[in-house]
Amino acid sequence: MAPLLLLSIRRRLAGAFTSKQWLGSKLLFVGKRSQGFSLIELMVTLAILGILLTVAVPAYQSFIGSTALTTATNDLVAAFNLARSEAIKRAGTMSVLAKAGTNFADGYCIVTGTPPLNRCDSENVVREFPIVGSDITIEIASDPAESAISFDSFGGLSGEKRFELCRADQDHLRIKVSRSGRTKTEGDSSCPT
Repeated sequence: MAPLLLLSIRRRLAGAFTSKQWLGSKLLFVGKRSQGFSLIELMVTLAILGILLTVAVPAYQSFIGSTALTTATNDLVAAFNLARSEAIKRAGTMSVLAKAGTNFADGYCIVTGTPPLNRCDSENVVREFPIVGSDITIEIASDPAESAISFDSFGGLSGEKRFELCRADQDHLRIKVSRSGRTKTEGDSSCPT
């Protein structure tokens, strides 16, 4: 009689729990499953994404601009160091010369000799550097009319030179080249007028 009673109870329980199952002490629902996100969940996600983008996009653009200015500064310092080491190695004069006018941002090159004789389109070019960007200016602040810097056979200059690098009047870096030919980079809050 007991086995018959247990079988009857099992049948009743099996019919009652068709959409639910017992697992240990927890009741799991097997029947209806979720088919994605609700409209409210999507709207909250989009609102949070919109807020993050309004903060992140301007910061990212500023970061990209600052990185471009830093890259231009590092390239110019590398050009000075290369010209200085080549002047010592070749025991002659090496110059870093702006390609067009006095703005080194339009491209520059390293040439052997002094600038009046050699230009960036001559056969004496050691290395050329491309245009750095439309919103970056690079000028010799110590002498704005000058378009070149020349290192002698000892790696030195005739006088200290200062280069001002500005990005759209927002970021400003300065490169100082001492009489011995050593470079030093400094940051500043605003571009000189």
